[in-house]
Amino acid sequence: MREQVYQSLTILGAPAAPKLISSVYEAFFSESLVATKLASLRRDEERSFTAQGYSRPYYICAAINHDRLTAARGLLAVSVWSLEQRLITPLSPRADFLRHAIGTAEQIQRLDNAGNPPSEAAWRLLRRFALTIPGAYSEALRPDPERVLSAARAEAEVHQGEGSRERIDAARRAREQLSDVQQLFGARELHDALRSGGGVL
Repeated sequence: MREQVYQSLTILGAPAAPKLISSVYEAFFSESLVATKLASLRRDEERSFTAQGYSRPYYICAAINHDRLTAARGLLAVSVWSLEQRLITPLSPRADFLRHAIGTAEQIQRLDNAGNPPSEAAWRLLRRFALTIPGAYSEALRPDPERVLSAARAEAEVHQGEGSRERIDAARRAREQLSDVQQLFGARELHDALRSGGGVL
């Protein structure tokens, strides 16, 4: 299961919930991945990392809340991503949605260019993204991946600068004050969260 989740997250390029991870895997690999079975994966990965450290090339880990540096509920990420990429700020839901749309459109283009027609499930997934991105949707039977890419990238540029300072500051604090395990899986309890100026972050 770890490999399947990794493949889906690599396509999406940003933290994602199990349901979306499952939809992406089924769309592009034509196999079932039951979202409910992903619930215990992050805990299993944390135990494995605690015991083995960096002995594996990657782990399925947590997205990290930028303020308290705790694990973001219900969002999975990949350990080889930078902290900045895994941090969740107030702007992350939309920014990550756009990143997901871009990754999906790019994967469809790769399949097309390789002569492997994308599945209908892949086209439906892209249509779901296109519906809520200004300029991405058309009335065509199938959405145009290039149109989705152009519209998603244009909006993503607007969000990129707005959230970058929060990500940079939170990543710096995490690297300075969290253990390796916590940097991947989040500070677990209140006393593990960072404190600044006498207040809990």
